[in-house]
Amino acid sequence: MRCSRRFSALVIGMLLCVLHIAVVFAQEGGDDESVPAAAPSIITSFAVFGNELTKPEIILRELTVRVGDSIDVREIEYSRNRIYSLGLFNRVDITWPPLDSTIVLIEVDERWFLYPVPMAGIVERNWDNWYYGLGVKHDNFRGRNEKLFAGFVLGYNPWVSLSYVNPWILGESQMFMETSFAWSRVVNKSMRSQGEGPNFHEIHYRVYDAIGKRLDQFRSVWLTATFDYVEVTEKRTGRTLSESGIDRYLSIGIGAKHDTRNLAEYPTEGVFSFVNITKKGVGFGPVDMTTWAADARVYKNLYKGVSLATRVFAKLNSGPAVPNYQHVYFGYSERIRGHFNQEVEGENLAGGFAELRLPIVPHVYVHIPEVPIRQFATWRLGLYAAVFADAGLVWDRKQRPDWAGLSRGIGAGLHVLLPYGTVFRIDRAWNEHGAGEWIFDLGASF
Repeated sequence: MRCSRRFSALVIGMLLCVLHIAVVFAQEGGDDESVPAAAPSIITSFAVFGNELTKPEIILRELTVRVGDSIDVREIEYSRNRIYSLGLFNRVDITWPPLDSTIVLIEVDERWFLYPVPMAGIVERNWDNWYYGLGVKHDNFRGRNEKLFAGFVLGYNPWVSLSYVNPWILGESQMFMETSFAWSRVVNKSMRSQGEGPNFHEIHYRVYDAIGKRLDQFRSVWLTATFDYVEVTEKRTGRTLSESGIDRYLSIGIGAKHDTRNLAEYPTEGVFSFVNITKKGVGFGPVDMTTWAADARVYKNLYKGVSLATRVFAKLNSGPAVPNYQHVYFGYSERIRGHFNQEVEGENLAGGFAELRLPIVPHVYVHIPEVPIRQFATWRLGLYAAVFADAGLVWDRKQRPDWAGLSRGIGAGLHVLLPYGTVFRIDRAWNEHGAGEWIFDLGASF
């Protein structure tokens, strides 16, 4: 009871602190920017430099300013971050001569696009589950931001994958497409499938195709078609819907996305929202279910780079039966800080996160002339402190959510922004019972 009271007091105190900061910043009028005495310059054209491979239109279509607009420093900075978020450049600079009518100069430093990829990492954020492998990747095929990949990994959950992504096809129609093939052998995660015996593996084959339309710089919609083959190594009732131990099914999906984030790798301003509906089991086979997924994230700049990030998300399954390999979890790719290593299984999942991000070093470019390969000689670095609160719940489709069983956690940490879009986080979290844990993780929390 004491731990619960201490936890509630900490949550209330943190929320009051965040509210106080937001009110003070609002009263002070947001960012403290001086108002220029003269009228702002008018943009007459754009010029792109440093793009040896990348086509200029790939860069220019990310701009949120146009010819005829007045120079707006905030919009220019936002556009610069959007270009950087393409993942094609080590550095992006935007400047302009201080004239009544001016040309906006965009200078980029390209990354290495075609290279062998020695792969090593951890599976689902678990440092005990390592994989290693090799691939070949082209991040900017034909200079049009097209992605080609072929590779394999061994170790924990081995896989083979081939994929091609084209973010812009059919010219002015602004369509995009993706196609891929994958094979994987994964350790079963479902405790319900494992039962009392030893664990087993699932063999997955997947063919995936998607086609969509980019409505504008921020919004897109798409259709997907997927064929899945799932086989278990130890056949028992309940591990697949088919008695043979093999499920084959076709899925059709529709989705939409709205994305105004300023920086994809570690956003501090903007909105990201996503919704997807997939009918799994079309035309044949025992699988007959529908998956609904939604994710909404808001990043609000409060004052001088201090930002409040919030996220709510859910994944729901419906239908006569949900195979165990389609279950959802906290404790794998989705985690609640404070219960970071606790694995919870169900057929439906929902959660909400909040994080106050405070810049210590917002971002700085460091050039290392001793690095012999030019594309690796420029590093973008940053350091943020963060205070956070997480909560989440899983349940089965025939049950009502038990909000009394909501898993919760609060804490603080340091987040290091590294080159090539890598983020390393050190967090200290406490759950609702007051138990603490250290977290070492890669990637932004959301």
